[in-house]
Amino acid sequence: MRLIEHELIETVQQLYDKTTETGFEKRDGQIEMSLEICEAIVKNKPIVVEAGVGIGKSIAYLVPIILQYFRERRQIVIATSTIALQEQLEKDVQTVLRMIGVKAEVILALGMKNYICSKRLASYADRHQTAQVTLDNICKIASHGEQIRSRIGIEINDELWDKICINSTGERCRDCRYSNSCQYLQMRSWLRYENCIVICNQNMLVSHLIQKDNGLSGIFNPSNNMIVVDETHNLEGKFRDAYTNRFSKLEMLNELTSIERQYKSRKKTIAEIKEILNKVFQYLIQDINMQKNKMDGDTRIFYFNQGEYVKSQLFIIRRALAELEDKLRLDLRTLAFLRELCNLGSKNIIWLENDDVLTFCICKKDINKDISRLLFKRDTSVVLTSATISSSSSGSPTEKYRYFLSSVGFPMIKGLISEPKCSPFDYDKNTMLYVSPDLPNPGHGKEERRRYAMAAIPEIIRLLKITHGKTLILFTAKTDMSFVYGRLTNAGLPFKLMIQNDSSSQQRRLERFKADTDSVILGSGTFWEGINIEGESLSQVIIYKLPFPVPDPINQYKMSLSDDPITEVAVPEMIIKLKQGAGRLIRSATDRGIVSILDPRVSSRSKAAYREMVLSALPEKNRTEDICDLAEFWNDINEKSGRTK
Repeated sequence: MRLIEHELIETVQQLYDKTTETGFEKRDGQIEMSLEICEAIVKNKPIVVEAGVGIGKSIAYLVPIILQYFRERRQIVIATSTIALQEQLEKDVQTVLRMIGVKAEVILALGMKNYICSKRLASYADRHQTAQVTLDNICKIASHGEQIRSRIGIEINDELWDKICINSTGERCRDCRYSNSCQYLQMRSWLRYENCIVICNQNMLVSHLIQKDNGLSGIFNPSNNMIVVDETHNLEGKFRDAYTNRFSKLEMLNELTSIERQYKSRKKTIAEIKEILNKVFQYLIQDINMQKNKMDGDTRIFYFNQGEYVKSQLFIIRRALAELEDKLRLDLRTLAFLRELCNLGSKNIIWLENDDVLTFCICKKDINKDISRLLFKRDTSVVLTSATISSSSSGSPTEKYRYFLSSVGFPMIKGLISEPKCSPFDYDKNTMLYVSPDLPNPGHGKEERRRYAMAAIPEIIRLLKITHGKTLILFTAKTDMSFVYGRLTNAGLPFKLMIQNDSSSQQRRLERFKADTDSVILGSGTFWEGINIEGESLSQVIIYKLPFPVPDPINQYKMSLSDDPITEVAVPEMIIKLKQGAGRLIRSATDRGIVSILDPRVSSRSKAAYREMVLSALPEKNRTEDICDLAEFWNDINEKSGRTK
């Protein structure tokens, strides 16, 4: 990208020159990224840029946007994926402010459930005298102004936190006697009226954009004219969640129960409707279980197979509810949703979710058009960045980012598309990629999956013995993870085994994994991204299977638009997730280790057309399919680093 001459660009260049002279590490990719973002700001164009691990991408975008902030004094919004990343960004902002030698108001905008509700806390404390010691301490801390869970300094379990955190806001907050000291309400006021630097999650940003689109005032200051979306590979999913209309089995039954209590003369009619609904729900759950048995991965999204039975029963329910609504002069939410559900046009996708309760979901198909319309406005500078945006390593930047650019409706003509910034870490020297050539192809059937698992377990044991633990094993399905964990537990291995557990604190589990250098941890879902463990404790990442997306109505729609759905949709989705998982290995310049892919579909014996596309997307170019070569590499890097194992 050819740079123009401008005061902002010159100032950024001078700042980097000054800081490198005083001992700041010079990273060419970081400086290049900063200057390209400067150009986007000056030209008022959106920019997308991938920055590999070690580039220092947060500093790269913070330097130009903070300098521009002091030029214009207009609010800046930086949105990312997790609380941990928000808190790290808060530290990075302060680092850049010190580099520049200035001060600014920085707001960490967490979601409401991260804050104590003093009213709920007081009410709960009055009712639970036995737990008074802990509650008294929480009350004292909250009354002195610290109401964010991660900053209270007291370990609060999820069950207690759910009873004392903010769970809703609205008009009643104005009359609350704690409103003047409520940190959440203060924070929301600052977001609306202050020209500050805001660090929020992507959900909050999306909510703001949709509110503005609906004619409301939104969450942020109207002066805001600059948005940064970090970890932007998650952006499409955040928009789709926000645009999805959900209505659960529980909501339907609760509304019917409420009518039943209020209008006792309709008790028989309501009971008949409930009975039909329950039969429909039982049918749908059975269908979901059948879908699960055929799936090769975890998902919360299932097809809504609307056969003749379901259609006929829903029609009966709709007709009965319409009669009730008319006679009782009510506005029934269940009826309104069923009308929408049964009169879907070609512009919508419908699916089922079944976590704790069965839920119907409806969302428009072409969400990328809405993202483009809301995010890439004429008067706003937008920076999209992540370590995993590209799904191809060849061609122009546009070709490398093609799948992502399409998914968010990025304006190709107007926007700036940067060449990916490669990590400065020495992958050739410090890493090796191992692909297992001998395992059977993983299938989708139950027996095929079991056969693959049985063949994979001895291979996993061989790999664990090479590094003597120190390994993260990533799975696409919890059933596979549990099966492998059970087998490894009984294998008599000389190191501690841990497994991801949704019911406990993952952070504490990861801290134990890091502290026990030779341990092994098995994970799925969120473990593919967001884990940041530097050092010897994580010296190997094992990819159990290539993380192809599970077939669902959303992916099916995307694939229906393509002439080559596997290469243009399924493979790019898989590569982006694979890069996230493999990226857990090298988190610093001194890290070293192995990425092992068990899935033989990328081995030299495979005829898969996407094989080289997948391997070339990973930074580990030092490859082998010989486990003896892998052991030799491991011993060699240990000798050079002075390790004993």
